[in-house]
Amino acid sequence: MSGVFGVINRSGLSTDVIKSTCYGIFSLQHRGEESSGIAVNSGSFIVHKRPGQVMEVFDEMTLNALEGSCAIGHVKGGDGNVGLESLQPTAIRSSVGNIALSCDTAILNSEELRDSLKKLGAIFQTSTDSETILSLFSRKRVTSETIEDAILDTMRAIRGVYSLVFMADDALIGVRDPYGIRPLCLGKKGDLYMLSSESCAFDALDAEFIRNLEPGEIISISNNEIKSIFFNNTVTSEERISSGKTCVFEYVYVARPDSYIDGASVFESRYRVGQALAKELPCDVDIVIGAPDSGNVAALGYADGLKVPFSMGLLKNRYVGRSFIKSSQEKRELAVRMKFSALRPAIDGKRVAIVDDSLVRGTTTKHIIRFLKENGAKEVHVRLASPEVKYPCCYGVNADNVKDLPAKNMSLDEIKEMIDADSLGYISLESLKSSICNIKSGCCCACFDGNYIVDDNLITNN
Repeated sequence: MSGVFGVINRSGLSTDVIKSTCYGIFSLQHRGEESSGIAVNSGSFIVHKRPGQVMEVFDEMTLNALEGSCAIGHVKGGDGNVGLESLQPTAIRSSVGNIALSCDTAILNSEELRDSLKKLGAIFQTSTDSETILSLFSRKRVTSETIEDAILDTMRAIRGVYSLVFMADDALIGVRDPYGIRPLCLGKKGDLYMLSSESCAFDALDAEFIRNLEPGEIISISNNEIKSIFFNNTVTSEERISSGKTCVFEYVYVARPDSYIDGASVFESRYRVGQALAKELPCDVDIVIGAPDSGNVAALGYADGLKVPFSMGLLKNRYVGRSFIKSSQEKRELAVRMKFSALRPAIDGKRVAIVDDSLVRGTTTKHIIRFLKENGAKEVHVRLASPEVKYPCCYGVNADNVKDLPAKNMSLDEIKEMIDADSLGYISLESLKSSICNIKSGCCCACFDGNYIVDDNLITNN
């Protein structure tokens, strides 16, 4: 999981480009905290990227020293790749010009593509999708009439899900996979046009949200024009959108609550999930609390549905990142221990319902329940704002191994005992889907129902 952002100034060079990109990826920090990077076109391509969060990598001196007509940025979640060369954006110089890429991807046939490219003489320094995509693109570009045609040919060769932001010598280009699983949207502020994983970045920059990219859309923005071509141009725009399969975890966990994805408010969707959860799985408690931060909105809906007080029961250390997207179990457990502390005056002697967005491995939930009981909670009842995660996610959003999924291998009572909860309940998939308000597309729910959208034959361990 990653966050991508891009800006082009159709009026020419400006420090606004680099600063807007920095603030854009800062607004997407929740999508990845392991590294941050920006590539800027200032006549030549300059890339600055380091491990760490955005404000650790970019200071005022760095931002003031750079100006350009276009820039792309990236924040990376834990994917197991280490080393500066595997961080993004990735930039190359080829016979057809400069190109840089920021991507949020899970390319299922990556190894197959790399083997084919190696036979053609390609040399790889990393195992990243971005390097594979750029190597494939550069070869397609030699025989394609336009850069957009080369990207379209690249899309035909890759199988997987992706949100791509390219920076060419004279254009900013956004690409959304044909299923629309990864989000990507378009915004504008004066002469600045922007592409972002989520609309919340536009709000932070006081920019106008224009629209979401359609599934399979390639949008190219240059000084002279804005144009789109489509992976499937034989259907209408409405048919493309309605057949999309946005990742349901964007609404459950990944996205910021103030974002809108494919027409749906993330905040309203989570609140409605909480209300539906109260109807399906009520419990007799004194207070409802949320597992901060992604469980808070659903907890508010659950409390309103039960007609009991919503309270703060956990304090979150804002300087510790999201445990769910750490690259190892050891790092996840350490992050949980450092992240949360219980507020004894709010929970002492009370029967507590805690609402969390999901239970994937159970690491966070188990530690939270222990904190609550050690600080005086009389009972702790767990309610999940998503169904049981029974299938590994091959698209890079959650656990990729069935062995890490308690819901696949254990009964409800066994999971309840493992996390030491007094009761445990998951919302149904039907209620989750119906609670996502005003969504204009469908959802990928493969981690819940095993219906893999992209390529069923490539899924293992399920």
